[in-house]
This record gives sequence, structure tokens and C-alpha cells, in this order.
Amino acid sequence: MRRFEFKARVYYSDTDAEGIVYHTRYLDFAEHARTEMLREALPDVPQSELAKGENGIIIVIRSMEIDFRSAGYLDDELTVYTEMIDMQHFSCTFQQDIMRGDKVLCSLKVKAAFISSATRKPTPIPDNIRKAMIG
Repeated sequence: MRRFEFKARVYYSDTDAEGIVYHTRYLDFAEHARTEMLREALPDVPQSELAKGENGIIIVIRSMEIDFRSAGYLDDELTVYTEMIDMQHFSCTFQQDIMRGDKVLCSLKVKAAFISSATRKPTPIPDNIRKAMIG
């Protein structure tokens, strides 16, 4: 499956008074990376259009495992590596590693479910997303 790389910088708003990254900000870095991965995989489909229409979808987080390994600091340049490690009929699982250089700061295993924007019930992963993410 595809492996995606997303660069992020740690800003003052990401840190506490000591310049250490808030633990919740790792979730934001991971979310941004998954969003940009989807944006790259489907360059002709604006994010704002995914949920619209009769066949609109919403991607929601079903579960998440997080392993905080080391602190990030103000001004760090981070790389978030994202890989889809499993794809089922209604859901997929991502492995994400947030790194500073060669050091893993945080690892996440994220299960995302696909739901219909019209019914708010599980819906199969659309073929265009399935093909783009495997690519």
C-alpha cells in the first residue's frame, strides 16, 4: 500500500511554556497527514466535495492506539509517515509515525470508518478511494 510523507514544523502554539509539544498536537499532525495523503491520492476531488451529494461520504475515526515515545520541541521539523496497513469493506487502518530526523516521537494506529453523509450509516469505501490508496 502507499506510504505518504508529510512535513510539519512545531510552532509556539503547539507547545507548552517549556517549548514541549502538547500531547494532543500529535493527533493534529497525524490528522493533517491523513488529509494530505487523501488529497494527494485524489487530486481532482476537493475535500469539501467528499461529503456532498447522494453518494457523499464522511471518514470518521473509529479507534486509535497511541504510543508517545519522546518529546517534540519548539521549532522541530517533523515528518509524519502514513501508510494504510489494512483495508476492509467499510473501514481502513493507518499506521503513522511522527518523527524528528531518525527518532520516532509518536506512533499511531488509526482505524477509520466510512459512513454515508446522507444516512450516517456505514458505507463501502468508494472504488476511487480504494484504488487511489492502494496505488
